[in-house]
Amino acid sequence: MLQWLRQLFHRHTLVQPETPEPPHSAAQPEPEPAHNAVESDPIAALMPFQIRPLDSKDMAELLGVFREAIQVSAAAEYDQKQRDAWSQAQSYDSLISVLSEGDTVVAEWDDKLVGFAHRIRDYINMVFVHPEASRVGIATLLYQHLEDGARIEGITELTTHASLTAHGFFAYMGFTSEGQEQAERDGIPLTRHAMRKSLV
Repeated sequence: MLQWLRQLFHRHTLVQPETPEPPHSAAQPEPEPAHNAVESDPIAALMPFQIRPLDSKDMAELLGVFREAIQVSAAAEYDQKQRDAWSQAQSYDSLISVLSEGDTVVAEWDDKLVGFAHRIRDYINMVFVHPEASRVGIATLLYQHLEDGARIEGITELTTHASLTAHGFFAYMGFTSEGQEQAERDGIPLTRHAMRKSLV
């Protein structure tokens, strides 16, 4: 449906000159930040977005978003063994435990849960968007909710660990890399960036 709408829209829209786009990004190794780049898609204006607080009934869908984002969106930067180890690092119960602390928001698009983001104090722990809903600005909306909450709490700096896939997204959001490091999931190494952003 979404692909059909995009094709229909572009068929009836004048071609615009290309402009530079921020790099596409996805999810990241534990503490799992992130996903998807900020790329505008004109069809997004026709689809209803909703960003809201996490509800207990969302958990099963969130686990699916988490795993699909890793397996599909991170495929260019991480091999199958790495993605398997990473995507299995959270179970239904462990995800409930992780998200029980801090601030979690979810994104609904056309009545489907398509993304979520999680912050613990000054740490952006997760931002994941389902690959079928990527590149329409959902990750940006999720992240901005977390940053706004941090500012309200008087937090002056945010940190995260960004996957190679998510590095471009966080850089676009104003984070600076402090260098690469190795995380490990089930004995499998995963390269990521330690990143930081000042809010003052």
